[in-house]
Amino acid sequence: MSYIFIDESGDLGTKKSSSKYFVMAGIRVDDYKKLDRLITKKRRLSKKNIGYVNEFKATNTPNHIKKSMLKKLKSIDYEVFAVTFNKIYRYKVDYSYNNNFLYDELSSELAKLIFINNPTFIFLDKNKNKQYEVNRLNNKFFKNLNNYKKYPINISHVNSFSYKGIQIADLISWSIFQSVEYENTEFIELIKNKNIKKVFED
Repeated sequence: MSYIFIDESGDLGTKKSSSKYFVMAGIRVDDYKKLDRLITKKRRLSKKNIGYVNEFKATNTPNHIKKSMLKKLKSIDYEVFAVTFNKIYRYKVDYSYNNNFLYDELSSELAKLIFINNPTFIFLDKNKNKQYEVNRLNNKFFKNLNNYKKYPINISHVNSFSYKGIQIADLISWSIFQSVEYENTEFIELIKNKNIKKVFED
């Protein structure tokens, strides 16, 4: 059994204050409880630095704690898949004028990097409000997965507050975002087994 948790960093906006890049990243593990324990233990040891909020968020956490978590993560068997999207290439994407469709398109690009080799549960950070939007994204994502042996797949859209695996995916996507948005590689260098693809630049 595999578990994949997916989150994103940056935004798809076009205002001056918007990010230049959008990053979507997933982490795959065989034992999601190891991610849960990593978050729980780090929170217990770091309450002075991150307070008593119930959800770990990379943007609200001191850098030394994020680095410590990435180093601890190395003791776990995992894979990372990610796509980076430079928004100057929006014109190359179908439906680039519609952020809902654009998000789905980028999700499908991420799915192309994932090879399914056993029954898999996939959890995406919830950002769709209507069921037909969820169904549309699920269908597009599912069709682009590399699942040649037709293993069972379950896709769920969940609240990051309740899923520590999503909180780890948030840290992963944030680290990759730092490397492309600000050319700061000190976090991404701590991530092992990563497959990162630039999309719509060719």
